[in-house]
Amino acid sequence: MGGAGAETVTKLVGDAPVVFAQFAEQWQKLLDDRSKISAAVKELLRYEAPSQYHVRCWTKDVELHGVTIPTIKPVFLINAAANRDPDAWTDPDNFDVDRDRHEALNLSLGYGIHGCLGAALARMESTIALEKLLDCMPRYQVDWENYNRVHMQNVAGRKNVPVAALRGMSTSTGNSAKATGCAWESSRRHLSSATTTC
Repeated sequence: MGGAGAETVTKLVGDAPVVFAQFAEQWQKLLDDRSKISAAVKELLRYEAPSQYHVRCWTKDVELHGVTIPTIKPVFLINAAANRDPDAWTDPDNFDVDRDRHEALNLSLGYGIHGCLGAALARMESTIALEKLLDCMPRYQVDWENYNRVHMQNVAGRKNVPVAALRGMSTSTGNSAKATGCAWESSRRHLSSATTTC
């Protein structure tokens, strides 16, 4: 648990503005109804999982699809691919915070005895971060030319995401960025694993 949130959550938080900029109507849903934030976190985990795969070793010989996997041999389980499986999910390449969560199993945080011990903490941290992003930048633009992905073997996501918060633009509920209590020294902020504050 000591490393919980050190990489995966920060990458998920960095991914959020990118994904929501690509699916702006989904961001509007959160602006209109914050009770959808928990579902949005789960959909972010499914759609853009920071942990793309897990490695497991068999405890005995197993035959799958006509191939025998020997005991103790490592197997890569690509959970990110499973989360986009069209045989499991309806329109899997579409990001939808209202998606039916019971349609298939979201494997981003593992499953059963192989589930992530920090799953509840990760979801809580991500929920708080999304709340803060909604407060601090209800309207924003991503600087698509200057954002960068990380190049790591075990974690996927963005290294930095330059965003411009659009000042003075009201949300659908009539609150402005200024009214939320977030003070902006500049309209441009970088979201990354190191800087996710406003």
